[in-house]
Amino acid sequence: MVCRRRTQQKEQQARMSSSSSSSSMAATDLAIRVERATDFETALDQHNQYAQVPQRAVIEVSGTDAAEFLQGMQCNDMSAIDQGSGGMVTGFLAPQGRMVADAFVYRRRTSNNRDTGSVAHPPAFLVEVDQRVKERLLKTLQFYKLRAKITLRDATDEYGVWSVWGPDSAALADTPAAVDAWLADRRAPGMGLRLVATADQIQALVATRFARVAGERYTLRRVLKGVAEGASDFVAGAAVPLECNLDYMQGVHFGKGCYVGQELTIRTHHRGVVRKRIVPALLSRKGDGGGAALAIDPAFGPEQAPAPQTDIAYVTAEPDDPQRAPSARLRRPPGRMATTALNAALALVRLDLVGPHVTLETVGADGQRLVVTPWTPSWWPQAPQPRV
Repeated sequence: MVCRRRTQQKEQQARMSSSSSSSSMAATDLAIRVERATDFETALDQHNQYAQVPQRAVIEVSGTDAAEFLQGMQCNDMSAIDQGSGGMVTGFLAPQGRMVADAFVYRRRTSNNRDTGSVAHPPAFLVEVDQRVKERLLKTLQFYKLRAKITLRDATDEYGVWSVWGPDSAALADTPAAVDAWLADRRAPGMGLRLVATADQIQALVATRFARVAGERYTLRRVLKGVAEGASDFVAGAAVPLECNLDYMQGVHFGKGCYVGQELTIRTHHRGVVRKRIVPALLSRKGDGGGAALAIDPAFGPEQAPAPQTDIAYVTAEPDDPQRAPSARLRRPPGRMATTALNAALALVRLDLVGPHVTLETVGADGQRLVVTPWTPSWWPQAPQPRV
């Protein structure tokens, strides 16, 4: 019966995917031009739309010790879920404080009491992560399980991860008890709702009020908002939570008790030294105006985009800016590329090099040099003041 149910869910998702081809990233819809870079953050928020988030996996953690176990394994506070929140964004860290995976943790509702909002007993939580780091996270959880009364299970085949946004998305917050897990995505303004649900559940929830679009449009929205997510942004074994803005996205609780990898995160926070952060950026071909035009280019394809972790090169600074003079003697690359969507991208960049006074470059997949034009998101809690 379980196998038959999973097969039916996959067939339903495939039908929904094929029916959404007319709603994919049309060129006329995405030829966006703005006056200020931060205007990109709301450029795709005007319509009621939803998409399946690409490359996501789901791990179920259940049992009487599930909440306590997860409290000690990740950097946010599980009490937020106990106090009525549907879920939270967080990060799982290695003992040295580097990322294993960014994640969402949801409390799973019971299959027979979704209408009343009841939760499963014993407690069960769904951990949503990038598909590419699922096995690594499962091994990490198994390693620390010891005698905890929990059960770990790969539930990826049972669920899809969905994002719903637009003017009417807030109203859906009153009705998502029909799905197994959900939360209001507060990583940045306008991100909407995030749901873990079967294809049947999501289709019944959004009905005819929301149009389905391709997952690439979701990726473009979060890139333009400056929201890091997944293995291309949170590089396993290398990324530091604060450099990936996990603190700005409400994914780190600095007052909770001990958890794996806590020392580096807390020390970095209290020292106030975060020299690099992930920021949104535009890519433009060398000689096409040097990044002056704030516009999305629908013709910019993946064959031109730089691969994640491609180095960014420092080129020039304005000669009349003496405060930037030390940056001209950089010994290391000032940044690395992360996720790209059309000619929009996320990049890990030194904060003192974010601005019109500096020219940055990278190399696309086709070997062509590209100008990188980064900016600071408007939703950051304060203007960054790095210590150089």
